[in-house]
Amino acid sequence: MQLHTFNSTWKDCTKDFFRIKEYRFPDDLWMCEGAARVTAENPFAVSGREKVTVHLITAGKYREGQLYIWTPGRAGRFVSSSKEDEHGPIYDVVLKASERNLFLFKFLDKHGTFEPDYANRLWVAQDGGEIWAHSQAAAVSIAAPVKKPLIVYVLQTGAQVPPHLHLWQNDSDFVTTIEESEPCQDGWARFTHDIYTGREYCFMLRSPDLPGEWESKEAERNILLDADGGHCTFAGDSARRKLGKEGVWTLEGDNQLFGRQPFADKKICLEIAARDSGCTLETPLFLDVWINRARTQLHTGLTADADGHYRFQTFPEVITSFSFRSDNAAEQIERHCLKAADDASEMHCYVVLDRADVLPMQPPADLFSNPPFDIERPGVWVADDHLRFALHCPKAAAVEVVGDWTGWQDSPLPMRSTLDGTYWWAQVPVADVTAALGGSFHGERYKFRLNQARLVQDPAADWVDNSDLSSASRLVDHQAFAWQAADWQRPGWESLNIYQLHPSRFSSRDGQHGLDAVTREMTAPDGYLRKVKATAVLLMPTCEFAGDDSWGYNPSFFYSVESAYGGPDALKRLVDACHQQGKAVLMDVIFNHASASDNVLWSVAPESFFDGDTDWGPMINFDHPQVLHFFERNLTHFMRNYRIDGFRFDFTRVVRFGDQWIAHVKQPGSGGGWGFMQRLREAVRQVDGRCLMMAENLPNDWDLTYNSGPMDTQWCDDFHDRMVDACRGWDMMNRLADAVQMTHTACTRWHEATNYAESHDEVGNEPNRISSVAGPGQGLRRSKVASAATLLSRGIPLSFMGAETGEWRQFHKDGEQALDLNYYEQDGAACCLRNWWNRLSEIRRSNPRLEGPSRAARPTICSSS
Repeated sequence: MQLHTFNSTWKDCTKDFFRIKEYRFPDDLWMCEGAARVTAENPFAVSGREKVTVHLITAGKYREGQLYIWTPGRAGRFVSSSKEDEHGPIYDVVLKASERNLFLFKFLDKHGTFEPDYANRLWVAQDGGEIWAHSQAAAVSIAAPVKKPLIVYVLQTGAQVPPHLHLWQNDSDFVTTIEESEPCQDGWARFTHDIYTGREYCFMLRSPDLPGEWESKEAERNILLDADGGHCTFAGDSARRKLGKEGVWTLEGDNQLFGRQPFADKKICLEIAARDSGCTLETPLFLDVWINRARTQLHTGLTADADGHYRFQTFPEVITSFSFRSDNAAEQIERHCLKAADDASEMHCYVVLDRADVLPMQPPADLFSNPPFDIERPGVWVADDHLRFALHCPKAAAVEVVGDWTGWQDSPLPMRSTLDGTYWWAQVPVADVTAALGGSFHGERYKFRLNQARLVQDPAADWVDNSDLSSASRLVDHQAFAWQAADWQRPGWESLNIYQLHPSRFSSRDGQHGLDAVTREMTAPDGYLRKVKATAVLLMPTCEFAGDDSWGYNPSFFYSVESAYGGPDALKRLVDACHQQGKAVLMDVIFNHASASDNVLWSVAPESFFDGDTDWGPMINFDHPQVLHFFERNLTHFMRNYRIDGFRFDFTRVVRFGDQWIAHVKQPGSGGGWGFMQRLREAVRQVDGRCLMMAENLPNDWDLTYNSGPMDTQWCDDFHDRMVDACRGWDMMNRLADAVQMTHTACTRWHEATNYAESHDEVGNEPNRISSVAGPGQGLRRSKVASAATLLSRGIPLSFMGAETGEWRQFHKDGEQALDLNYYEQDGAACCLRNWWNRLSEIRRSNPRLEGPSRAARPTICSSS
C-alpha cells in the first residue's frame, strides 16, 4: 500500500520511524497487510535476496518451535531452525521468488501455538541477509543483540529479609526472579542481571516473608539500558530519562527510580486543621508513615511535639503516605499522601482527619458547619440576593470557588462541608459579584478548586464553555431572560401530537445552527415548523456532551445545555417560540448512564454517582441519596428555568433492572431503579402534574405506566415493530391490525402508549425509514398508511423529523447534514404527504374520541382498494 503526502520529511532509525520536529513523513510509505511495520523504502527498488538468516531471541518458550513465513495472498510455509546460540534458535531461510523482496514472519512454540498477531513482522530486502527479532515483539533489527548488566539498589524499610526482584518484558516470553542480592550500607540491597540493551523491561519486588507477598501494582517500574550501558526510565509523558551507568536506586512500594542513592532527609511538619464530623479518633493520636504503598513502615507510632504538630523525615521525590490512629480506632481512609520536593526547607502541611488529601494552606476554622439556608440543588442558584453554591464531593479535604470575580486563584471563596459530609456549600452577595465584575454575572466563568490544588468544572453547572474538564463553567442569571409567552400553561396530554427532532440536524437555513436554527423554523414567516401541525416538539438530548457532534446520548453535564447548540439562552428562545406558536416542548434525558469521556461526575464523586457499568458508559447509582437529589432537581430545574413541558427517559429498563444481567448491562449495580423513578415522578408532580413523563422501555413493561407506576406513557415498541413489518408487506393487514389493537389490549389508560412508526433509533441504527422499507414505488403510499395508523390510534402519537414528507435516508449517528427543508417544501410528492399528515393531525385534534378514546374492540382492516 502506498500513501502520499506533501512536504514530508521523516528519519529512519533502525527500521522504526520517529517523528522529527517538523512532524512530517515521507512522500511514500510502504506497508504490508498483516504487519504493523511501515517503511519509507520501496522493497522492490533493490535486487531481491536469495537467503536470509533469522535469529530469534527468546528466553525459552519458542526455542523448540518453528518459523512461519508468508507473503500477502500466498500460502505460508514452516521453517525449522538449523542451529542455536545463547540467544535462541537460528533459521537459515532459502527464499522463493515471491519472497525475495519482502515477506512476513512469526514464530510458533513446540506445541504449534503461534505468537500473537501483534508480533507479525515484516522483512524487506533493504534489511539485508541477517536479522534479529525478539519473541512476541514486532521489531526487526539488523544488528546483533548486546547484553549489559542491569544494577538495581533496593531499600525495604523495616524488613528483616531482603526482597526478591521480579524482572520481565511485557512484549516477550522473558521473565525471571532474582533471589540473591548483595547487602550494602544503610540497609540497601544490590541486584544485578544481564539484559539486552535497547529493550524495555519491568520489575517489581516480591517478599515471601511478608503477609502481602507482592508489592503494589502501582510500584511497577520500567527500565532500559542504552547502548553504552546507561540506565534509563520513562517519565509519565513517555519521555526517556537517563539515570546514569552506576545503576538505579528504588524504594519498596514506589515506582520512582533514582540515578544516585536517596536519603530520608526531607523534613515534614503535619498540623491537624480539622476533623470530619464522623471521625471517632480520640487523643492522644499516633502517626504511622510509609513510602507510598510500601508494606513495611518508615516510621511507627509517632506522637505530637509540644506545639501539637507531628514531625518526621522522609525521602524526597517519592510519595509518602501516612495515617493517624488512637488507642481505640483508626482513620476511615486508607492513607494520606504527599510528595516532597528535593530541597532543604521544611514542608508544612495541614491534615483533615478522615479526609485523604493533604492541604498546603490552612482551611477555615469552621470547615465543618451547616449552611444558614436549605441546599435547594447542586450547582449554583440565586436566592435572597445571594449566589449560592453546592457541590457533592465527600472525599475532599477542602473546596473553594474560583472565578472571574475572585481573580480566579487570587482570592478564592472558601466552602464549608455540611456536618453530615454530603455537600460543600458557600454563598456570596450578588452585589459583591457584580461590583467585582462591573456588571451582570450572566455568562461569567467559574470552577471549583479541590484540596487547594485541582480545578474542576461544576458537575451541576447550568452552562459550560464545553465538556472538556479543563474548560470553565459559567454562571447563568435565569431571571435575565425576557419570556414572551408569559401566560403559557402546560397542555393536557390528549392534545399532544409529538414531533421528534435533532437540534443541530433539523435545519441549517439562513446560516443558523443548533437550537437557533430550529427557532428560526418556528418563528420565521416561512418557517418549516409552522407548516407542520404537530402540537409538541421532542428534542433529542440537549445536555452538554463530549464533542460537538452527537446524538446526545453521551451526557457529560446534565444541567447544561450543549454549547455547540447555543447554550442556555438558545434553548429558552426555542421554548419561548414554541409556546408562542402553541406547541409544547419535551426534552430527552439520559439518567441510566453517563458518558465514558468528559465525565465530570467521575472526577468529583465516582463512588457516589456510579456503581455499575453499561455498554454506553458507567451506570448511575440509583439508590444513593445525593444522586437522587441531583436528578430530581435536574428535572425541576428544566421545568422552572426553561419551562419544559415533559421528559422522555432513555432506556428505562437499565434503570429498573440495573441490578441484573440484562441487555446493555456490563456490570450490575446495586439496584433501586424503581424507587429512583418514583422519586423523579414525585419531584415533577410537586411542580406541575401536567408535565409528561415518557419512558423508552424496550421491550415494553406495561406496569411501568400503570396508575401506580412512575411513568405516564412509554414508547410502544410492539406498535412500531408491527407497523414496520406491515409496511414491508409482511402479512400486511394482520400486522397492521395487531399494531392498532396493541394500544387497546396492553394499556389500562389511553395515554400509556406512545405510538410511533419511526424514531431516531429505528431509522438511525438501521435503515428503517418507512419510505425505504416499503420497497420500490410503495414508499409514499405506505408512509400515508403509517401516518394514519400512528395519528389515529389510541395513545399519544410521535413522529420523527422527516416522516411527514416521506424521508427515506438513514439518520446516521456520525452524520452532520441537516434535513433539506427546501426540498421538502418544493417537491410535489413531499408536499402531498405533508398535507395528508397535517390533515390527519387536524382530524385527531377535532375529535375527542381520537384524542383520548376509551377501550375499543379489535379494529377491522380490509385489504380492498
